[in-house]
Amino acid sequence: MKLTTRVSAFFLSALAVILIGNSLLLYGVARSYLKHHFDEQLDSLLHILVAAAEVEIDDVKFESTDHFVIQDAYGDPDDIFWLVLSEEGQVVAHSDNYHTASGKTVTENVSSLVNASEITKLGWRLVRHHLAAPEPKPASERSDLEHAALTIVVARNLEPLRRALFWLAVALIVLPLICWLIAALLGRRFCERALKPIRQMADEVRIIDVHDTRARLDVQPTRDELEELGVTFNELLDQLFQEYEHQRRFAGNTAHQLRTPLTVMQGQVDVALRRPRSAEEYQETLTTVSQATTSLSQTVEALLFLARPAEDQPIPDYQRTDLSLWLPEYLERWKNSPRWNDIHLKTAASLVCETSPTLLAQIMEILISNALKYSESGTAVEILVRREAALIVLEARDQGMGIAAEDREAIFEPFFRTRQARQQASPGTGLGLALARHIATALEGRLVCVDGPGMETRFQLSLPAEGILSTS
Repeated sequence: MKLTTRVSAFFLSALAVILIGNSLLLYGVARSYLKHHFDEQLDSLLHILVAAAEVEIDDVKFESTDHFVIQDAYGDPDDIFWLVLSEEGQVVAHSDNYHTASGKTVTENVSSLVNASEITKLGWRLVRHHLAAPEPKPASERSDLEHAALTIVVARNLEPLRRALFWLAVALIVLPLICWLIAALLGRRFCERALKPIRQMADEVRIIDVHDTRARLDVQPTRDELEELGVTFNELLDQLFQEYEHQRRFAGNTAHQLRTPLTVMQGQVDVALRRPRSAEEYQETLTTVSQATTSLSQTVEALLFLARPAEDQPIPDYQRTDLSLWLPEYLERWKNSPRWNDIHLKTAASLVCETSPTLLAQIMEILISNALKYSESGTAVEILVRREAALIVLEARDQGMGIAAEDREAIFEPFFRTRQARQQASPGTGLGLALARHIATALEGRLVCVDGPGMETRFQLSLPAEGILSTS
């Protein structure tokens, strides 16, 4: 089902419920009003007739020739009739239309008409009023106009009321139905126009070429949620295409980096197999292959580590560590380096943080090895440690080739190497700093390259001095 159909169906259903409820409410109110008005008119006519009777202590009189009831004010005269009955049930007086309206003769006993339930079945509404003398005289002493008691009966035909209610019901059904049909026709067109931008977006998305990184939706300035949806979708496309381009470059660089040691290994093996060689030559070939295998293994391990999110990395031997004591012990492993005397440590006392010495050692290994590799022998490589508020900052400095401002963020991307490093043909895979930042993120730290004077290169690693990491 199309979105236009679903939206139209929802609003039309709501409109139908509203129209039906409104019609039922109007019919109920109108029906109550018409019946109340109908009864009021009937009671008014009865009161006129009651007022026309003369009630005395010993008799009750009603002389129709002396009183007039204007029935035209109550509709068609044939729809209303009245009569006065004696205590014996005989007709004492009646309206002029009594014969045609009731279908009775003047002399006929009309006790059946006095029964409200029976006359209602005939389609009439009946009301009556009983008048009686307090101390009636004997029948022998009464004249023909005198009675001990009288019953005044007024009846009105229900057909006009029923007919009015019928046409009211028809109007309350037909008119809302016409309104509903008009709303259905116009509402669908309105929904189609309102949702047209969504359909256009869907058509544009359908024809987007995944290889065209410049493809975007044509967002119309409607200044509503649809424009916001289009802008948000374009922002998502920006992120996806950036990630796609990053993954494409990563895959290409990975293939290149893996191909290099494999080519070296294959070349050495092919050369060794061309003719018989001495044990020393085989030993030399196997050494070269072993070195290439080690390089390949390290590259693969680094790629696997970078492929996992930092928050999913297991943190080994996570513990409370005093860096002012740990760093001197760590630097002892560099004693056999030709540039051991170039490494200088400056640290304050009692710099305690919660970290993993194993992972922290990997970061320091990368930073120090890079500093030694890209700086001249005899120049200082400084390791400075200090506390800044709730952070402990480790800083590695060297007097090497420096890093351009525009490359200070790019050097943390896998396989990226600066122009100076490529020109000097310095060995490396371009994975070290990417791996170091990934580890720093896993330790809830931050590794950045900051500006330094002249050609000085500075890397700062910030770790929380106090905090609890998730070891899950």
